[in-house]
Amino acid sequence: MVELLFDGRRYAYWQQVEIRESVDDLCASVRLAITRPGAGDALGLTPNTVVQVLADGHLVATVRPDSLHRQVSAENHTIHLDARTLSRELVDCQHSVTMKGLKLGEVVKRLCAAFKVPVKIDVQTAVVLDFSMQCEVPANALINAARAANLLLYALPDGGLILTSPTNAAPVATLEYGINIMSYAVVDEWKLRYSEYRIKGYDHATNSAHSAVARDAGISYFRPMHVIADKHGQGVGGCDRRATLERNRRLARAHRLDMQVAGWSHNGGLWAANTQVRVIIPHEGIDDVFLIGERTLSLDDKGGSITHLQAMPRAAYLGVEKKKARRGAGVKK
Repeated sequence: MVELLFDGRRYAYWQQVEIRESVDDLCASVRLAITRPGAGDALGLTPNTVVQVLADGHLVATVRPDSLHRQVSAENHTIHLDARTLSRELVDCQHSVTMKGLKLGEVVKRLCAAFKVPVKIDVQTAVVLDFSMQCEVPANALINAARAANLLLYALPDGGLILTSPTNAAPVATLEYGINIMSYAVVDEWKLRYSEYRIKGYDHATNSAHSAVARDAGISYFRPMHVIADKHGQGVGGCDRRATLERNRRLARAHRLDMQVAGWSHNGGLWAANTQVRVIIPHEGIDDVFLIGERTLSLDDKGGSITHLQAMPRAAYLGVEKKKARRGAGVKK
């Protein structure tokens, strides 16, 4: 069951539900619908209303309404509600700001504070020498900066954001076709891949141009992607790392699993993005651990409660694995 809590009121028993969260998006989305007798009303919602969304008693999203559509006939009325989490302003608005010499975590904090979006920094971050936006969408700049650092920035149930690493925790559950998995799709999205990834940049500090290229050996025809490096990449090493990251991430994302499982929870709680799951599909030769990149809780009055999971190798979100420094001969601990 899904309930809405706001202004001391509670609305439940929605007949159609879709609650989606993804590590690729700064805000989660909620779509609800219900048909009831009579003419109905607008539920008391306004553009400023903050709504808590609960699924089976668990907080899954804190949202503001995007739209409320009411259709009325002689017999009944239908309400369709679309909403997104509080970080939607970072996606919808354009903003200008300049920050210098701050760690990425502090940049995220300050930008979120301007829009009154809660944020949790769950990882150590490096210094960004120059972060600047001029009439730009904050979400684009934040996601690019997070990806360049091999980090994730996505929505939390309280409506805010978390900056963190792709999880390396143990799988929260095991899903096996014919037991837990109702249906699945193996998706090869080859359009995500390019024959070469060429990153071009300019280092104003040294007054020199830089470029780097990484190639995908599995694409034999000419299909290039050229990218102008952002202001945060430094020197040849920055371009080379960015090219490798782009290649590795797209190579991993081009192969994924889309699965449907009954219900909204496993033994440890509700399904959530940035958790790992072991997947077993014997006739596909699959028995491996995947990271959940997208999760959608759905409900209708015919199919019941279903969770849609989009899972990929962890490398799809990591891009470039950080290597531990080796001690040279004779170097003590």
